[in-house]
Amino acid sequence: MSDETGHERGFSGREIGAAVTFVVLAGVIALTSFNTGMGMSGGAGAGEMTAAVASAPVNGQSLYASNCVGCHGANAVGGIGPALGVTAAWTPAEFAAAVLHGKAPAGRALAPAMPRFAESGFGGETATDEGVEAIHAYVKSLQ
Repeated sequence: MSDETGHERGFSGREIGAAVTFVVLAGVIALTSFNTGMGMSGGAGAGEMTAAVASAPVNGQSLYASNCVGCHGANAVGGIGPALGVTAAWTPAEFAAAVLHGKAPAGRALAPAMPRFAESGFGGETATDEGVEAIHAYVKSLQ
């Protein structure tokens, strides 16, 4: 840049100092933000972070509706499969053996049409003890 006399004019020491200070402060802020973000995301050796998600209680009615109602009916009164009233008196272990492995009390094999939920799962998800207990409680509530 030139002044009125045609001489080149440079930046003053004060302007250069302000520019350097600005660049240094911007770098410090950027580095601090990056490190904070890495710590929050679990990156760069920071501790693992997981979202806090409360697990919903297993809904026996919902599991029954999606896995059992087609054969045993809406109120467990039977249909393609037998009525389930008798299962209300079964122990949790007896009910689980029937649902998971197709074994009625005393070891009698249930019909081949009865899914072995230990193999197939509930709706594509692994059958759990909690799910089986929830279905048993729901079936008992219908009696």
